[in-house]
Amino acid sequence: MEAETPSPRPDVDELFNPRSESFIRDPYSRYDRLRSLDPVHFDARLNGWLVSRYADVDALLRDSAMGRAGQRRFFGHFDEGGSIDLASRSWLLNMDPPDHTRIRRQFGKAFTRQRVESLRPYVEQKVDVLLDRIAADGGCEFVSSVAQPLPVALICMMLGVPEERHEICRDHSSALLPLLDPVISEAQQQRAEEACAWFLEYFGELAEQRRRDPKDDLLSALLPAEGELARHELINNIIFLFSAGHETTSSLLGNGLYALLTHPDQYAALAEDPGLAPEAVSEMLRWDAPVQYFGRRATADTKVGDRQLRPGDIVMGLVGAANRDPERFKDPHRFDIGRPDCQPVSFGAGIHYCIGAALSKMESEALFARLPQRFPGMRLVAEPERRSLMAVRSFKALDIAV
Repeated sequence: MEAETPSPRPDVDELFNPRSESFIRDPYSRYDRLRSLDPVHFDARLNGWLVSRYADVDALLRDSAMGRAGQRRFFGHFDEGGSIDLASRSWLLNMDPPDHTRIRRQFGKAFTRQRVESLRPYVEQKVDVLLDRIAADGGCEFVSSVAQPLPVALICMMLGVPEERHEICRDHSSALLPLLDPVISEAQQQRAEEACAWFLEYFGELAEQRRRDPKDDLLSALLPAEGELARHELINNIIFLFSAGHETTSSLLGNGLYALLTHPDQYAALAEDPGLAPEAVSEMLRWDAPVQYFGRRATADTKVGDRQLRPGDIVMGLVGAANRDPERFKDPHRFDIGRPDCQPVSFGAGIHYCIGAALSKMESEALFARLPQRFPGMRLVAEPERRSLMAVRSFKALDIAV
């Protein structure tokens, strides 16, 4: 028996409106109402289901009947055969087993616990250099001075990208973010096309250089895996790792600092005990997740909450809503770096759990174990402005003084 598509409910539909400035500013009060009124809600504009309870989102992430392949990548915001299409055809993000398993097995070798921990001294040294600059200047614009340079430097070092290319790689990576939103302007799409074309050419050339002259970097290490990875799978997923490897961490660092500075008692607690950094980062991920939703496509009849879904149905798991679910987190609208059993779904779960999660956490912990202790009097200079993006929640700028 086929599932019926519910009739639109205007009172609920307006709760999820990524075009709205008020939504960008505060999605969480809307998530609360959506979770209360219709936790598995059909959005006619997206032609898909919005899932907002923690239990349902967590189950969705682990459900083998919910796949990634066959979805409209980037809500169809690209031309077939264009650079966006070519650069993203084999992203891990969009694949199901067995191809997902095969590709992840190769890339996963770069993100083992041992490999991540081996990078910690480099990150800590980089953090100290960045904090020295803040001290010398008496403050900074945190996003451009710390939140972006730190993860960019690390992923570039891992891939063997020379320092003179860091800035252009960062700028092109940022141009891809609007693709993840349901709505994109023509100018944003064109800019993303240009960025993808540049990445395809640059990483293609870099791979050829490493094939002729291998170095001690991730790209060189992956080249022998081309027996299992087609050339486009290798290049595409290098692009994916570069973008995902710094944008989400950059957003986490900015969102996390803002949360600390607007909750001075928590900032002070972390300054007093830097050993709380891992717990603080988990709470930052819960409180204001860098990635606010993920997509899935039903590959078989399955149930989500009390709704029966059919093959082909599109589902969006609202990470930000799940992380503030009072059924899972006591007093969810309180920022508490000592929160017990804090397990947000910000990095996903199941086979698509973020491959770089340990790396992102390590970078964030290294920064937040040092920053509050170094600058106990840090403060915001002005109320910051959010980027007008829904999928990746971040700040344009975060001006601070010490």
